[in-house]
Amino acid sequence: MSKRDTYTITASRSDDWWALTVSGPGLKRSYHTQVKRLEQAEDMARDLVVTMLDVEVDADFALTVADDEVATELEATLVTRLAATLVKQKAAEATQATVADLARRGYVHRDIGYLLGMSHQAVGKLLNEAEKGAAASAGDAPPEMLDQLCMTSDTEALFKSYLLEVAASDPTERKLNRLRALGEKLRHGKRRRLTDA
Repeated sequence: MSKRDTYTITASRSDDWWALTVSGPGLKRSYHTQVKRLEQAEDMARDLVVTMLDVEVDADFALTVADDEVATELEATLVTRLAATLVKQKAAEATQATVADLARRGYVHRDIGYLLGMSHQAVGKLLNEAEKGAAASAGDAPPEMLDQLCMTSDTEALFKSYLLEVAASDPTERKLNRLRALGEKLRHGKRRRLTDA
């Protein structure tokens, strides 16, 4: 599989507009255009590249801001938000696994809720979800589920994938785009859970 081309979009404020500088494979020089909102930048850059090359392009577009201080701040914030989302997901997975394990041991909903600091209704909901998941996979979860969760957590794997795919020396726009893409996957649930494997 060949690597996709990537075009770089550098955005800077110009009064009420965003001035865009687009560069990348096949372009003899950087080209300039503008948009009102950053969400329009990729479409505008794609149109510009298609016009300049006179061919359809199947490529990635990496956007960054011209202000290095802002780009650094954005990267730090996106990393922090991604880490918080992953920790929240890991906590939810661990809670569901613990609830299921305590229920197998004969604990009643109210006692499980008390021990975990949650309502007995929330415990019941988690157990119902676990039963539906078990029925769908046509097998009961093994008793060592907690150990497997720690070893094969999709949240840890996803965060590690970011750390492995993005090196400190990579351009800021690559890091920011990768962080945004991971955030989108998490928000829209488009990732395969490693714990389901």
